[in-house]
Amino acid sequence: MSQLEAPVGSPVPDLREVVLARLHLRARPGLGPVLIQRAIRALGSPQRVLAADAGELSQIEGLGAQRAQMIVGAGRDNVPEKLLDECAQSGITILCPEDARWPMHLRTIADPPVVLFMRGRILPEDNKAVGVVGSRRCTLYGREQAQKFASDLAASGLTVISGGARGVDTAAHCGALRAGGRTVVVQGCGLHHCYPDENAQLYEQIIGEDRGAVISEMLPDEPPLPENFPPRNRIIAGMSLGILVIEANLKSGSLITARLAADDYGREVFALPGRVDSPASAGTHHLLKTGSASLVENAEDVVLILGGQSTVPPNMFATANPDDPAELQASTVALTPEHSTPATRVVVTNARRRIAPAAPADPPAQPLTGVQQKIVEVLGAGELDVDAICDATTLKAAVVLSELTFLQISGQVQRISGHTYARSGKN
Repeated sequence: MSQLEAPVGSPVPDLREVVLARLHLRARPGLGPVLIQRAIRALGSPQRVLAADAGELSQIEGLGAQRAQMIVGAGRDNVPEKLLDECAQSGITILCPEDARWPMHLRTIADPPVVLFMRGRILPEDNKAVGVVGSRRCTLYGREQAQKFASDLAASGLTVISGGARGVDTAAHCGALRAGGRTVVVQGCGLHHCYPDENAQLYEQIIGEDRGAVISEMLPDEPPLPENFPPRNRIIAGMSLGILVIEANLKSGSLITARLAADDYGREVFALPGRVDSPASAGTHHLLKTGSASLVENAEDVVLILGGQSTVPPNMFATANPDDPAELQASTVALTPEHSTPATRVVVTNARRRIAPAAPADPPAQPLTGVQQKIVEVLGAGELDVDAICDATTLKAAVVLSELTFLQISGQVQRISGHTYARSGKN
């Protein structure tokens, strides 16, 4: 079976054509994952999107006449075909949502990757996963706890997902491997690059020992640029049942992952407390004080909240549809005192656990950067979605999403609904 053939049981007759169509759409400027996903859902398949005329496409919400013309012009070069062949020669698999191997939980989010490039293998059991994130410049405490939590989670049968960066990410991947478990690295660059360089041996161990995969939505030659990392955070959040923040300061990208997981994807968020006087833990403490995360002291707390028991049977963590009340009610787990810890004596669900905190304290005020000030000024005109903010500021969506997270933490901006934001009452 070639790398792009559908596995047994896949309903897709010609996966190669599906992947090619998605690669053509991905190459169109001005088309991000949200709009591509919306167009495919509206017309039924990526091939139908490519075959549609401008009039039909312009009726899809958010596309408009200009973007419709970009799609009509797609599919006229052979760059995707060359890319597909180059990936096959270098051992890179290209996954698409129509593939049975596509991560199950990415099917439930509004902005899934158009395709995923993969080295190694993602298995069905990897759908039972926890994302472990934290600071690159972590303390010794953070590194030790990341490795211990990941090791214990992997020993419980959960796959550990992280971003492969220095610090907490690397410690988490290593902890999962030491326990004989599985781990998935979501890179913020293409797979022809190894970031950071010193993790080359780690990644080869994951792939060579069939212990997981290294994946990316970036083209294989894409370098590890700063703007590529915030978008990859949504993949970590989207693939996971819950996100565990080990150690993070107030500017850590881990807070972006936590926000996406809870607010956009309905996932559980967990945070590990650190020293009260440590700036390295100020971000995790903020999550706890605002009720945005459940306090956990060990891996068993995480497992209990996700599934209601300390061992993980093969059928554990069946995912409920958060939009279906019947499914959500059926997935609710009432933790009894004899089976719970102080951190988990509540009723929890597969969706986000809601907590009513007592008078959370705001984080210390910090001066805004030029980019943050520009976003705040644009929002002075009223509620805007991310696309409108990008148009008004000429900033990339990844940059806008990253800065919006920090502006929410500082109280300058509030999220209204979906991807719509407004200035808060403090301004």
